[in-house]
Amino acid sequence: MDSTFREKIKGLVGKARALETEHKDRIHAARTRHEASWRFEKPDRVPVGLSVDPVWSDWYYKEKYSLKIGRLWDDPKLLVEYELRAWIDSFQDFDDDRTFVIPDAVGPLGGVFLHPSIVGCRTVFPEDDFPWINLSYVVFKTKEEIDDFTTPEIQEAGMMPDILKRLETLDELIGDLIDVRILGGDGSPLQMAAYTRGIAQLIKDMYMDPPIVHKLMRKMMDVYDKVNRYYEEVWGIPYRGEAIEGRFYDNPLSYFSPRLVESFVLPHYRQYAEKCGWRNWSFETQDVMDQFVELFRSIPIRTISSLVSSSDLGLFKSTLGKRRVRFGIFMAPGRMMLDRPGIEGEVKRIIDVMGRDGGWSFSSGVVDRSVSQESIRSFLSAVKNYG
Repeated sequence: MDSTFREKIKGLVGKARALETEHKDRIHAARTRHEASWRFEKPDRVPVGLSVDPVWSDWYYKEKYSLKIGRLWDDPKLLVEYELRAWIDSFQDFDDDRTFVIPDAVGPLGGVFLHPSIVGCRTVFPEDDFPWINLSYVVFKTKEEIDDFTTPEIQEAGMMPDILKRLETLDELIGDLIDVRILGGDGSPLQMAAYTRGIAQLIKDMYMDPPIVHKLMRKMMDVYDKVNRYYEEVWGIPYRGEAIEGRFYDNPLSYFSPRLVESFVLPHYRQYAEKCGWRNWSFETQDVMDQFVELFRSIPIRTISSLVSSSDLGLFKSTLGKRRVRFGIFMAPGRMMLDRPGIEGEVKRIIDVMGRDGGWSFSSGVVDRSVSQESIRSFLSAVKNYG
């Protein structure tokens, strides 16, 4: 057993617990603020979050630790150590409305590229960036390949064996100190269909051969279900029942028109939501979703957790706010790189539209290495001053 690594993690977890005790009033105030807003009660101010978390953001890896991100994939022990360091340092460095110091679990990034790998997609591992899907590689070049595809055993497919091996190693070393699991979101069936067939070809199929699209969607829905079942069995992550708020997240959603989404996506999502017993559910992307507002009205949506600030926020509020739909607004990419007056003006504009009476929260969006510390502080200060 690597006792040196274990002692590092034990020390970091202990430091986090001490910070939770020291800053219990801050954490309680943040939790109260979020809960009030989510209940459509007026909080003392708009809840604000800063997305410098080490699962998605490279800010701490580059600004503070001078780490090449590729090293974190090669060395899972290094990854977990610096995940914890980044969570702890960001809590101390920036006074946003975090309700914890470190999360309940640590582990390798997986879902965003792991799940597509299960259906045959290939992943690129840059030297100094997070992994991404190689969209130039098409899994299903022919319709016959779609016909022939069957859902594999999840634990044996794609990159899952490699990820599970890493998790097993980490769990043996530190599993009694902190939970270890796969991190990084999921990616829903439309995303897997688009990545395996190619976005342009899938859109062409929607016009030229609708049956093959529905067949592909049914197969991707089956993969999605098997992944959810596997996570429930292994890590106890529930995905069924009225208490679960379903969320289909598809990065390429905005490539598809509302008519195509209504015809080829929502029937499958509705069926799955009914199968899972979800009382409330939504579909999302982090791109502008103004064109889908009318579709949102047709589903039992409760929360849109990723609404980019360049959207027509007034349209969303006037159309869905009256249904008590909750919004997680995040700054559009690039807005965090504005100068201080620019950030203040953008924050004020958003708050003036969304109001101060609850029903939403504000986030920086994922902060990357190009954003200065001064811009981060300007954003937090502006939300606190205007919100």
